[in-house]
Amino acid sequence: AAVVHPFDDERVIAGQGTIGFEILEAVPDLDALVAPVGGGRLLAGIAVAVRPSRPRLELVGVQTEAYPAAARAFHRDGPPAETTPRAPTIADGIAVARPGDIPFEMIRELVDEVVTVSEDDIARALLVLMERAKLVVEPAGAVGVAAILAGKVSASGTTVAVISGGNIDP
Repeated sequence: AAVVHPFDDERVIAGQGTIGFEILEAVPDLDALVAPVGGGRLLAGIAVAVRPSRPRLELVGVQTEAYPAAARAFHRDGPPAETTPRAPTIADGIAVARPGDIPFEMIRELVDEVVTVSEDDIARALLVLMERAKLVVEPAGAVGVAAILAGKVSASGTTVAVISGGNIDP
C-alpha cells in the first residue's frame, strides 16, 4: 500500500491546483483570490496553478487565530513551527498545528499574504453566507469570507473567496 500524506505531497497539492484553473476560467477578470490555510495544500495548489499566468493576481491565505502557524512563519520568514492552539476553534477543518513543508515553501514563494481571523469573524461569515447566499458552509471553508468581511484583505477589484464543505457540527 502507498501512504499519501493529506497535505505534504506534491500529487495532492497538484490535485488542489485544479481549483485555481476552474476559478480563472469562470472569473477571467479576477484581481484577488482568498483561500483557507490548514496544512497548506489548497492554497499552495491554487497558487502554483494560477501564478504563472496571473503574476499580478493577489493571493491571500487565511487561518484561524487559534492555529496561526502558517501566518506566523510567513511573517517571520522562517520555517513553520508547531503551534500550540490558543483556544478551541469552530474551524476544525484547518486546525492544523503545523503546515506541511512542501506546501509552505510554495506558499512562501507564491502567495502575497497570510492573515488570521477570529472565531467571531468566522461565525459572522457563516451567518452572512447562510442569510444572504443561502449556503451552508463549514467554518473552515468560510474563513476567506470572514477575512474579507473583517477587512483583513486589502484587495480591490474582482475578488474570489474559496468556500467549501458543509460539515457543521452544532
